[in-house]
Amino acid sequence: MVLLISYDLNGHERPSAYATIAKIIRDNAEDVRKPLYSQWFVKTSLTPSQWVELLKSAFDADDKAFILQVKHPYDGWQEKEFYAWLEANI
Repeated sequence: MVLLISYDLNGHERPSAYATIAKIIRDNAEDVRKPLYSQWFVKTSLTPSQWVELLKSAFDADDKAFILQVKHPYDGWQEKEFYAWLEANI
């Protein structure tokens, strides 16, 4: 399955916070794509709730995140390679 992980660090744009989030995601996903600054698509067998637990330590109390499973239909403006990867993994 592919999950979309999206977040906003609410003005706490610390490079170390982004690095911590990236490490958690890369260490726990089977494969990843990062088409936008604070958005990741992860191939995973973990549920959205399990990802929330993994990522909690990287967020401050006023940060926000949203995680959902990607399914058809979807649309947007991305590279063809991204859509090929998405189709192969959902």
